[in-house]
Amino acid sequence: MIYYVKKCYLYFDSTTKIVDLILLTHFPITQFIIMKKILNLIILVTFVQVTSFAQTTELITLWQKKDWTTLITASNQQIEANNSNYQAYYWKQYALLEQGKYTEATEVLKTAFECCENKLEIRSELANLYFQQGMYLQAKTELDILLKEQRPDFRTFEQRVQIHEFSKERIAAINLLHRAKNNDASHAFYWIHLGDNYSQLGELDEAIKYYESALAINPLDYQTSSKLARVYLNVDPDAALDICEGVLEKDSTNIRFIQIAASAYIKLDKEKEALENYKMALSLGDSTLNTIRNAGILFQKSQKNDLALKLLNKSYQVDSTDVKVVFYLAMAETQLLNADKGLALFDQSLNLLKPDSSVFSIIHKEKAVIYNEKGNHKQALENYLIAHQFNPKKKFYLYLIAEQYDALNKKKEALKYYQQVIDGIDEKKGLDLLTASIRDFSTSRISKLKEDIFMEQ
Repeated sequence: MIYYVKKCYLYFDSTTKIVDLILLTHFPITQFIIMKKILNLIILVTFVQVTSFAQTTELITLWQKKDWTTLITASNQQIEANNSNYQAYYWKQYALLEQGKYTEATEVLKTAFECCENKLEIRSELANLYFQQGMYLQAKTELDILLKEQRPDFRTFEQRVQIHEFSKERIAAINLLHRAKNNDASHAFYWIHLGDNYSQLGELDEAIKYYESALAINPLDYQTSSKLARVYLNVDPDAALDICEGVLEKDSTNIRFIQIAASAYIKLDKEKEALENYKMALSLGDSTLNTIRNAGILFQKSQKNDLALKLLNKSYQVDSTDVKVVFYLAMAETQLLNADKGLALFDQSLNLLKPDSSVFSIIHKEKAVIYNEKGNHKQALENYLIAHQFNPKKKFYLYLIAEQYDALNKKKEALKYYQQVIDGIDEKKGLDLLTASIRDFSTSRISKLKEDIFMEQ
């Protein structure tokens, strides 16, 4: 029997790999023939793999060149040669998407699903295509099937969560997010969206916990930091300020955190500090309605009426139904001696208020002041009476009403209200200068009115 060694080298330039086959043969000729057939099969399979690699490389090259038309043509040729070639379907639908042909791309993936074996991969691409087109009902169907797999990928979780959120299905989103983070806790997306959904449900402590967990993964995520700070605005404004200060130390011109800091100062009744932050935001080009509105109100409160008028007018043009804007605009116009504009705006603010609003009283008082200065004592009296009706604890209104009756020469009514002023003053508690002046004037008017009424009888 003959023994020999035959060594064969197969070179494939496309892969730069060498297949080194060694035949150690000391078999009868029939066994050698069988081995030769096996060798031929190995060569054939390897050739098919290399050919497939070359075809895929061609498609990738066309993708890199962004030659979408040629990429579609080449993909079609490969599909015709082998209708189970998933890569050809994939690159064809990709090229169609780049051309804005979403319907055609969808049909390509549907065909691939029928012809190819890798169903999960195709379903994932189909779900993504539906999702990107806003076809959430169709995407939901595919994603729910994918979620039944043992370990769905991140994109599947991400998109299904967002569809839950779009449908305002907060509890469903939360449950899915907990499942996802238990599979892989490294994705900040899960923790952030847990915070978002708990925040929407009003469970602020839970929202804070998950936002903080997200920031532990990525401390430089300013968007999540701002969400956390805004939640803290409702429960702990000082904590919100701490977050803002931490960010502003690194980025002093970050308008978002300057705005939040201003809101925190308002919550803490520190209007001076709030106004300084709003001024900073405005100087940096902030043109958001919230900043313009709140800065205008604070400028008016600090008697900077020219600046207030400019900002409040801008806010009014955007939203003329914001009662605070209308009210403080009326105040600014009045204090800049534009009485008629002020009156019209006060009337508008009254129409915007609910009948039991505490501001109702203040507006009628301000209207009365304007009418009094215009010498229209009848209108002033009517507004003071309404102001007192909505705020009966405000004893000063009694004096103002008495003054108007006095100016209208209605002596009995004036006497009645001056007496109520005196009856409402408790001298044992001590008097400030204004109250003492009101007492003295009311006492003198009571004496004079009693004398006049007696003489007229």
